[in-house]
Amino acid sequence: MKRKFAVSLLLVLLLSLLLPVSALASSSGNLSYVTDSAGILSESQRQELESMAAGISEKYQCGVYIVTTQDYTEFGRGSISSCAEEIFDRYLHGFGETGDGILFLLSMAERDFYIDVHGSFGNYAFPYRVNDTLDNSFLSYFRNNNWYSGFKSYLITVEQLLIPAEEGYPAYLESLQESQAEQEQMIKGAKGVGSVLAGILTAAGVCGGMKSKMKTAREKNDADEYMTPASPHMRIVQDNFVNRTRTVQVIPQEPRDSGGGGGGGHTGGGFSGHSGHGGKF
Repeated sequence: MKRKFAVSLLLVLLLSLLLPVSALASSSGNLSYVTDSAGILSESQRQELESMAAGISEKYQCGVYIVTTQDYTEFGRGSISSCAEEIFDRYLHGFGETGDGILFLLSMAERDFYIDVHGSFGNYAFPYRVNDTLDNSFLSYFRNNNWYSGFKSYLITVEQLLIPAEEGYPAYLESLQESQAEQEQMIKGAKGVGSVLAGILTAAGVCGGMKSKMKTAREKNDADEYMTPASPHMRIVQDNFVNRTRTVQVIPQEPRDSGGGGGGGHTGGGFSGHSGHGGKF
């Protein structure tokens, strides 16, 4: 009897060690678009997020995944980034020849998150310049333990970044050019104000000098009497600045054709490995 109890206890321990991996993997060996192993979402919330992520993924041929877990260290990995990469490579794969996709991994134990990006189109659509944009979409919600709203806001932001990337015009470049245009307008405005102030100060200085010199002047009857051999003969030359034209040329990347694997996807040059960033919430 004691022997049977010991064997049963051993089986329970073995199953508990395998739980983190088995809880993530479905019967087909692949994960859903939204996998809530931490149990922080209701089933209706998970299904709604699943539908959103699936729609975005299919439309732009770039897998958009969310995985929650109680503690990423249960996978035996030293860092959350390596854990995210393993989950992506083993259970997700992405779209197209280069496995385009973006994975949001959330670990509840120490309130860690990591966003892993993979594939040439994935890295094109989500470069490091948009990290703050992604983080700002969910951090305020997560700090209040509002997981559903945070994930929903994140998915909306992901699609907003995929739209210009699909057209060959990354969102960060568009934002950069808008920022440059605003700075140029501010500089023009500052130059205009500065020119007016400079003109006022110059005029005031000239008038002040003339006034001081006229205090010792005596009245003359004819205009010629005011001229002396040393009087300068001045010629006024005036340049009128009309406008300035600044041309910005966007050099698009090579066209991206649909490829095989994972239901089609994007192909093309560029970095196709893993990149990403993480933090606390």
